[in-house]
Amino acid sequence: MYRSICSQILCLKWFKSPAEEVSTTDNEVSIMDMPDLVMRKILGYVDFITIMNLRKVCHAFRNFIDDTKLDYGLTRVCFVVRPSLIRVIIYRSNPMVSSYTDLITLNHVDPIILNYAKYATSSLVNINGSDRVTFLKEEDFLDVFSRDLRVILRNQRLSSMRLEIKEKDYDLVGSMFYKEFLNRNFTSITNKKYGWWSCCRNRFKSQWEFVNHLHAVNDVHFLKPSVDQFYDCFKTVLKSRSSTPIQIKKLEIQVMESYHLMDIARFIDIKHMKCLDIDRLRLDEDKEQFLDEIVELNGWECIQELTIRNFNINIPLERFLHKSQLNIQIPAISMEDVLFLKMKLLTSPVFENYTIYYDDPKDNMDQLFSILGRSETERVKHWYFRIADTKQLSWGGGSRCGIPIYGYHGNSDDDDDQEQDYGDDSD
Repeated sequence: MYRSICSQILCLKWFKSPAEEVSTTDNEVSIMDMPDLVMRKILGYVDFITIMNLRKVCHAFRNFIDDTKLDYGLTRVCFVVRPSLIRVIIYRSNPMVSSYTDLITLNHVDPIILNYAKYATSSLVNINGSDRVTFLKEEDFLDVFSRDLRVILRNQRLSSMRLEIKEKDYDLVGSMFYKEFLNRNFTSITNKKYGWWSCCRNRFKSQWEFVNHLHAVNDVHFLKPSVDQFYDCFKTVLKSRSSTPIQIKKLEIQVMESYHLMDIARFIDIKHMKCLDIDRLRLDEDKEQFLDEIVELNGWECIQELTIRNFNINIPLERFLHKSQLNIQIPAISMEDVLFLKMKLLTSPVFENYTIYYDDPKDNMDQLFSILGRSETERVKHWYFRIADTKQLSWGGGSRCGIPIYGYHGNSDDDDDQEQDYGDDSD
């Protein structure tokens, strides 16, 4: 029986492994005939990659793993999206270290890196630590990625997720898969349009020849359609968890359109999110975009730290003042806005650090600066205001040139050696 179980586990292959037929004689038993308690015990000793492999053994095994709702110990997942390459970096907690989290190492074991590359109408897939590259004939690389993404995000809670967009990718793909092409013979694969019949051993004399070959077989792929397809895929996977929206404490997301964020945010448990960092990738001659619908997300008020880059916000600032940290951009700012911010932030129990960029001042900024009091410099203004009944200072600054209005809480004890000039906080 032990040999039967080991043979099932050790003979697995990455992607599309055919299920082995195991005879059920008096001396042998299928692994699926094991009691659930024993199966759960076995699965508790295998790592995440092995779990992904085991799911490909047979439908019964896959269903058992999915129904068991295993915790893979995933803490952070990063996605790097390019027109013809998706890289997934998975960080896991290390159960052998203390519960204290080191901010440098994050108590992680070595990350798992999965690479999914487009090769015409087929896919190339590899995993870090392995020289083996899997060629999946006539399978779109987004479909292959989507299948694995369902496993990665199934029943998981993440402390952090990052989605990043990159433009250039052929050089990177070439460096990843060039050696594999030197050692692989594609003569059994026929496609006259792309010339696979001639992709024989040592056909490519250098990595750069292989990069040119990738350009030829993949044609020209623009970034925007590729990003649209990725986020459609991501939304579909998150939607499949509709009964249990995924919980993410910190989300860093790079998008090209506001709907890239909004489409997937509806399938994330925003009430458990503490930090949201949104960055729009701007291209040449890109039009200005707004992200006012961010306040429509269910539970958005639970987000404590909010950063929005390259989107304008055109709703009242008071809708954001419950955040401890804020970084946004608005089209214009008025004297009333600044004085309102000063009044609210001096009495806010949560305020830590705000940066508010603006394009144009609505009023005469010289008049505003005179109301706030004397500042230390002329080009960029600085003011310090004492917070009542504390040793803390609220520090702010800004300029008349669209440089941000900003501020944070600090401790006046840190500046005892410096002569401070506090503005009049009677306004």
